[in-house]
Amino acid sequence: MSSNQESASRWLGKRLAEAKNAYLAASVLTVLSAVCFVFFGWYVADFAARWLVDGRLLPQQLLIALVCLAGRYLLAYYASVINYNAGNQVVARIKTQLYPRLLHNNRIDSVAATLLVTRVSDDLKPFYSFFMPYAIASVLVSVLLLAVSFWFEMWVGLVLLIALLIIPVQMIIIGIGAEHLHKKHIDLFVRYSEVFFNRLNTIAEIVNLNNLKPQYRFLEEKSKALNKATTHVMQVAILSSAVLELFVSISIAAIAVYTGMSLLGFMAGPNYGKGYDFQTALFLLTLAPYFFFYLRKFVSAYHDRNKALASAKLLMPVLNEEMNSTPLNAGEAVRSVEIKNLNFSYPGTMVKVLHAIRLKLPAKGLV
Repeated sequence: MSSNQESASRWLGKRLAEAKNAYLAASVLTVLSAVCFVFFGWYVADFAARWLVDGRLLPQQLLIALVCLAGRYLLAYYASVINYNAGNQVVARIKTQLYPRLLHNNRIDSVAATLLVTRVSDDLKPFYSFFMPYAIASVLVSVLLLAVSFWFEMWVGLVLLIALLIIPVQMIIIGIGAEHLHKKHIDLFVRYSEVFFNRLNTIAEIVNLNNLKPQYRFLEEKSKALNKATTHVMQVAILSSAVLELFVSISIAAIAVYTGMSLLGFMAGPNYGKGYDFQTALFLLTLAPYFFFYLRKFVSAYHDRNKALASAKLLMPVLNEEMNSTPLNAGEAVRSVEIKNLNFSYPGTMVKVLHAIRLKLPAKGLV
């Protein structure tokens, strides 16, 4: 399948299968950590309700809550370690497939190949180590907490469900423009990095030819363009985080107002005029911020997805290109290497840098 037929997102998704067992284990640990937090919230609410309402102090309830909280952090820690190692594993396999194709590709020079490998590490590793685990965790944990919320209070569950539906929609809208900005930023990075590297290699010639000031102005212009593209990417990332925090604040405030009015007996419904269970209200208020915990991480890592998509579009043509060179037989000894009539000129010019080069290297020759 060519790069035109295969989408970048599908190409990135196929790579997840190379570490699916690790991602599955991390997902199980993430769900267990969320279960531990649910029990923590319940026992803390029970401890506070018995102390404030009934005047009874039950330290064993608080001790159980602390054990559940410790279990939550311990399980989440091991899940993050597994996800990070899984991301490294996927990226390492992509590099293994990329190296031989770069060696056989005569249209990519060594500098461009080095920059391409750098983009693989810088862009794909955060995608597989952070974005995808956070995306999976946000879905699993959200479904679990929605089930718990609907079980105790339907209106609280509806508020969380509406927020869960709105946030992905606004991320898709922002992501449409962000992907284009990331692709432009990566193109500028690769192109200008080659320019900067070339000028550093020829710094002595630039000084000797008294061409320092023109080159300085040239590099300053390119640097400003690259900084401007970087700033645009960061602006989109800050915008997405700000929009998320707006919906999170509104949702938590709505739940707090509903539970508070229910405690006072002002909210219309089965509890009108009778008050509300303090333990249930405190428990739901404890779950509300945790409901958005992985969603926050998912949104903060959303720009990693855009960077990975832009990098995948650069990698796919290289990885999908057929290598036409026939490998040498491992048992066949190379007696000599002979070059005849080698000519070379840079693209766009008729001046030959190399002309009619003839060279013969013996079996034990040195180059």
